[in-house]
Amino acid sequence: MFLCRLKPAEIISSRQKVIGFWGAPPAHALEQAAERFPGAGFLDLDVFFGAPVSGVLPDAYCHIIRNCIDNALWLGDRLVAVVAACGEEKCDAGRYAAALLAARGIEVIATVNPNRQRTAQPLLCEAKGPLKKRAIRIMESIVEPLSDRERNAAFMTRCTPTVGFWGTPPHPIEVLELFPDTTHIFGWTRCVEMGVPADLELERQVPGDLPIVFFSQGFCAKAMIARELAKQYSGMYVDVHDQMHAATMAKIEAFIRLSGGRQ
Repeated sequence: MFLCRLKPAEIISSRQKVIGFWGAPPAHALEQAAERFPGAGFLDLDVFFGAPVSGVLPDAYCHIIRNCIDNALWLGDRLVAVVAACGEEKCDAGRYAAALLAARGIEVIATVNPNRQRTAQPLLCEAKGPLKKRAIRIMESIVEPLSDRERNAAFMTRCTPTVGFWGTPPHPIEVLELFPDTTHIFGWTRCVEMGVPADLELERQVPGDLPIVFFSQGFCAKAMIARELAKQYSGMYVDVHDQMHAATMAKIEAFIRLSGGRQ
């Protein structure tokens, strides 16, 4: 198994075939897809690549799911199949998106990942380094696990947190550039690194003495958890849809600064 590191526009202009995926499908489903389609790399459809808006979904809809749909339709015949997370590890929208693409003739391999055995440590979640880079690598590890060298480096750079980020990798991903290198990751992204994307108990676990930004993608069901936890732990609740407005960015930066999080 390997990740395709070309952008969709490059894939379309080449002969590269790809297997799309979203969420955190189980490893065995990804391995089976790789065996069925040798030579096809995996592409995370959750990511915003600048795909043309397909207009298939309502405007008032989760931008991550919109990315999944728009990317899949943009790739056309370069997309040989989609391994779709359709259970608790994603959301109901993932299940509906899978049905929508299947109805348009795209081969969809619907999966669920109910694993509750925590198979990995939160190494990147607790390492020191750029938050955006760490979050992206966690999602890449669904297909390409951390090497021994990466694991050792993350373990050696484990830091005392000054602030926390809770949630899924956001759109726009540049939100994460507002955070210091000493940010620890919580929520669903942490669950993914630990191999249990459907573990709601772990998703809700946060330290009570750390300033945390609780992020929710606009129109995402996780908003109810993010808002509740923000109130419970005196954190900052942020809800973002299409764009990160300057006022929201300023509020996040002020929260981090006033909490002593910027280093």
